[in-house]
Amino acid sequence: AALKQVLPVVEDVLRRGEPALRKYVKRFDLDSRSSSGQSELPSYPSKKILIDPRREKLPRLDASFVRAFRLARRRIEAYHRKQLASASSGFSFTDSLGVSFVEKPVPLGSVGVYVPGGRAFYPSSLLMGVVPARVAGVPRVAVATPPRAWASSPELRWAARELGVDEVLLAGGAHGIAGLVSVCGVAKIVGPGNRFVAAAKHIVSGLVAVDMPAGPSEVLIVASGEADPSLVAADLLAQAEHDPDATCLLLTDSRRFAAAVQGEVALQIGTFEDNVSLKVIRAALRSRGRIFLFEEISRAVSAGSQIAAEHVQVMGRRAECFAPSLLPTAGALFIGSSTPTALGDYLAGPNHVLPTGGAARSFSGLSVRDYLRWGRSVKVTENAARSLAPPAAVLARFEGLAAHAAALDRRAP
Repeated sequence: AALKQVLPVVEDVLRRGEPALRKYVKRFDLDSRSSSGQSELPSYPSKKILIDPRREKLPRLDASFVRAFRLARRRIEAYHRKQLASASSGFSFTDSLGVSFVEKPVPLGSVGVYVPGGRAFYPSSLLMGVVPARVAGVPRVAVATPPRAWASSPELRWAARELGVDEVLLAGGAHGIAGLVSVCGVAKIVGPGNRFVAAAKHIVSGLVAVDMPAGPSEVLIVASGEADPSLVAADLLAQAEHDPDATCLLLTDSRRFAAAVQGEVALQIGTFEDNVSLKVIRAALRSRGRIFLFEEISRAVSAGSQIAAEHVQVMGRRAECFAPSLLPTAGALFIGSSTPTALGDYLAGPNHVLPTGGAARSFSGLSVRDYLRWGRSVKVTENAARSLAPPAAVLARFEGLAAHAAALDRRAP
């Protein structure tokens, strides 16, 4: 359904570029009104749709935000440098015939990072998309984000400058994804988003590379009865806050524990004062919040591995014994009651851009490897060509490709 809705928008932006993008920014990003009929978009001086964040004038920021952001950056960067070390070796060799081969990783020339901003500013998404790009050596990084988020958050504008972002495209949603292709001309698009963003990434994936299906967020908690129900409830609520379409699942072998978690969820919801968050949490829990009861915790683990959720938490002594069984299909695995998904969202170190909707069976979470492509070269000597060209020509003739065979024959007179 989302694909049908976004297809004409994406096609229009890809075909006409910035004029079409401006039309959709006005329709989807700027025309939202409050209940009083006034635009909720704060005043912002730029009339441009593509801006240089390094030229932004900023007010003084909260010092605690700056410290937390820089700590997160250091931890995320350190983790991704470890990935780079393991991914960047490549190889080169010459075989017994004298044919030389080289394969080495080279950074992509440009990357587009989508940063959601429909309901809030997400500095974590900016960090997770931009930091590994810089670690990998990508020379140009463009960010697409809704103009509402950019205008209302000096922290976002500061963070983009702090990370050395080259361009910011003030466009959100599916049209923002298409704009990264037609206006910014990036080679790859990364980053999470709602179902419309995920659908748009799918559509443009034939034109540029994309990271993975990363749609509405998910958490699956496998917990045995000795886990703390208040912590499990808190982690379910934290995930529900992401999106009305967020999925929040608990798998357990204890009916008493399941009831305790239900009670804690009801109790903790009452402590939130933000009406917007409450509305989103209630919508997510109502449509995609479930507790499943199993006879044995091993069966809960087996079911969890088949679901292949984005975030998988394992809590409780007995459940944690089975954690390795969940690793092959978890987008990211969080082990123990002191390791909430929320910590991974910000500064644990690994990337929080993860596959959703069961895609973790096939896709890995975002890593520095996603910002590299593997360049390959081969050099065949004349002597080696005389040996290799005749059998290659035989294969070409069997495939009915006479010109291929003729080109090979000229290398083996």
